[in-house]
Amino acid sequence: MKVPAFLFAVTAMVGSSLAQDWPRYLGPDGNARVDGKISTDWASKKPVELWKKQLGAGCTSFAIVDGKAVVMGNDGGKDTVWCLEAKTGDVIWKYEYEEELQPKLYAGGPNATPTIDGDVVYTLSKTGNLFCLSMADGKPVWHKHYQSDFGGTAPSWGYSASPIVRGSVLYCLPCAKDEAVYVLNAKTGEVESKFGGKTKPGYAAPVFFDYQGTPAMAGFYGRELVGYNLKTGKELFEFTWRTSYDINASNPQYLDGNMFLASGYGMGYAVIDVTKSKAEVLHKEEDTRMIFQNSILIDGDILGVFGDKNIDAELIRMDLKSGKIHWRESMPGTRGSSLMVGDTLVILSEKGDIIVGNPAKSGWKEQGRVTPLSGLCWAPVAYSDGMIFARSNKGEAVCLKVD
Repeated sequence: MKVPAFLFAVTAMVGSSLAQDWPRYLGPDGNARVDGKISTDWASKKPVELWKKQLGAGCTSFAIVDGKAVVMGNDGGKDTVWCLEAKTGDVIWKYEYEEELQPKLYAGGPNATPTIDGDVVYTLSKTGNLFCLSMADGKPVWHKHYQSDFGGTAPSWGYSASPIVRGSVLYCLPCAKDEAVYVLNAKTGEVESKFGGKTKPGYAAPVFFDYQGTPAMAGFYGRELVGYNLKTGKELFEFTWRTSYDINASNPQYLDGNMFLASGYGMGYAVIDVTKSKAEVLHKEEDTRMIFQNSILIDGDILGVFGDKNIDAELIRMDLKSGKIHWRESMPGTRGSSLMVGDTLVILSEKGDIIVGNPAKSGWKEQGRVTPLSGLCWAPVAYSDGMIFARSNKGEAVCLKVD
């Protein structure tokens, strides 16, 4: 496979994003972190609810750029892509297309968070409808379908791995019969290259990192974690990770030759040495699980809300290299998403609580808690320009002002 080297420059996602925009799944750099500071004295000054809105069912989070928030939902056999005024919730435009709800053991609806890049936004449905829409008016720029155009195979709960822009190309995981990873021209949708071989699809978005001076990508598929050299498309390492129902959904983390990965259904977490083609387990624990919630890498530690269907949620800070648990704190429900604004951690519990605090290495200090949502809340929490964005699986969305 001949892959143009310019496609794989190790640059941040191109776009007009400001420092506190949130243009994609897990924020500007895909690490659930932005600089800044938010008000946390909620005992004397609670967050202001700017708006609340019904979006339709789904687990997509928000992408927010230049005061516009894009999110998705499903109602009446149609997916709707909403572009909202971030501060008011007013509809700027919406784009609809036919798509089944598919409420398999949950509310259903789209799972993949949109990706905004400059004057367009990329959205993905459960069956594989990939749209490039104009941010100005929502009109389609181009459309591809993971199954009919690429020969992809959707996982049991539908495609969930957000397409990610890097430079001039869009990385997608259709997990087709020939190759797992498709690299598309971001402007036209045409296939520029593909690699990865045949594999069972997972639910995690691709993760990009520097591997011993080489631009690399990790795909967390249904039955394994695989790392690729982005200059050549060749495999760097592979590690078998078989989870019930092939549900591998949480974001892996890379640090100094080691990778952290976690799942639910009894798998727990593992940290593996990936400096050689055959990965080696450094430490693992089956009861410390992340079924789909995200982790954050902070000063060599893994931070996140761990839990599973039958395991109560705990906020844990753990040394990635050694596995030492610095501390653990009980959280509502059995799972939750998180992000950091400066030194402040923001948590959305699956029960609709938004919690803020300081997750220092010495211990957790909760500073505020409100409960603006009800029902299950599995979509990742998002943040932009002094506002927290959250939604429930059934489609209730809220924006809180916290600056």
